[in-house]
Amino acid sequence: MRILLCLVFVSLHYLAVQSQSLADTSHQMDAWYQEAQVLIEKYQFNEALKPLTSCYHYDNKNIDYLSKIAYCHQQLGRYTDAKIYYNEVLKWDSLHVRSIMALANISNREANYGKALDYYQQLLAVDSTNSYYFKQAAFTALRKNDVLQAVRYFLAAHQLNHEDLEVLDQLSDIYIALRDLESAERMVNKGLFLDQKNIKLLYNKARIHQKRKEYAEVVKAVNQVMVQGDTADYYQTILGVAYIKLDSLDQGIFHLEKIVGRDKADDRVFHYLGTAYFQKEDYKKSEANYLLAIEAGVSPQMPSYHGDLGLLYDKQKQLRKAIKHYKQALYYDRTPEYLFHLAHSSDQYYKDKKIGFQLYKEYLASGHKKYRKFTTQRVEALKEYLHFQTGSQ
Repeated sequence: MRILLCLVFVSLHYLAVQSQSLADTSHQMDAWYQEAQVLIEKYQFNEALKPLTSCYHYDNKNIDYLSKIAYCHQQLGRYTDAKIYYNEVLKWDSLHVRSIMALANISNREANYGKALDYYQQLLAVDSTNSYYFKQAAFTALRKNDVLQAVRYFLAAHQLNHEDLEVLDQLSDIYIALRDLESAERMVNKGLFLDQKNIKLLYNKARIHQKRKEYAEVVKAVNQVMVQGDTADYYQTILGVAYIKLDSLDQGIFHLEKIVGRDKADDRVFHYLGTAYFQKEDYKKSEANYLLAIEAGVSPQMPSYHGDLGLLYDKQKQLRKAIKHYKQALYYDRTPEYLFHLAHSSDQYYKDKKIGFQLYKEYLASGHKKYRKFTTQRVEALKEYLHFQTGSQ
């Protein structure tokens, strides 16, 4: 009996010790976990891994520990390690939303957009009423250059959340790129109804009106942004251009010169400045800006730059320079209008009228109609002149 009592006492003591030990361990693990939380809040992810690893050592199935370790590795850019721990979480909880979302984000960072979309599909299978999942899938589809799929996802997100301005902005952006201005405008108007000062939507509104050549509306939209203190170079450029199109030359010049002053001007800015100064008959500044447009580099607008500079020199009777730039314009683009101006300048500049005569004939052969009447009359006159000149010789 005495032996039995001793055994019971020993067993109870052992259980008490074990219980105390477990309590101490549990208390220690809580302390480590709290320490890790504080370090994570301070963005000290590498330091946070130390107490988290200690927790994991005692309980390697705890989802909180696994997901926090994965999160720290993710923030440190250690994507391979992060994926291992997130997938470990999914072994114990296959519908752990934060882990699936994290794996989608990592896949996006790794440019594995197909894999990212797979993760978003998993999330949508769990909850097809979550607009955020659709929105993130849409952004991923855009990165994958699948525009139509992106539109479908964004529209689904919009149906679920009509007040998401980011979705409305993205849809309007895509529709503008697809040249569906009516749909773009509808999205912009929905967004501006919710927030009439939204800068992105106002900029998209300006782009829509610019494409429609509704320059007064462009001015109105961009000015609504500028009163908020925003001076994005691209939109100040289209504001300046809109003023020039509306014959408000001083206003247009003011805004475009601001771009030049910030050293942000490209060839188009210089070209429009050249055009504005030309219309103001400030030929010196017009010439300087046209030359800067050409110097800024080759672009699809290079024919216009040389052509407009040719017209400027033509206007000032600097025919040799005009001829040089008309030839450059034709080098880039065989536009009949440049051919006519080259013929006309050559006719005036060269004593040898055969040069202008041949160029006029080339112009007539192009089928262009704008200067056809004048050219036909001039060709007949030159034909007669050359005939008598040859006869006299």
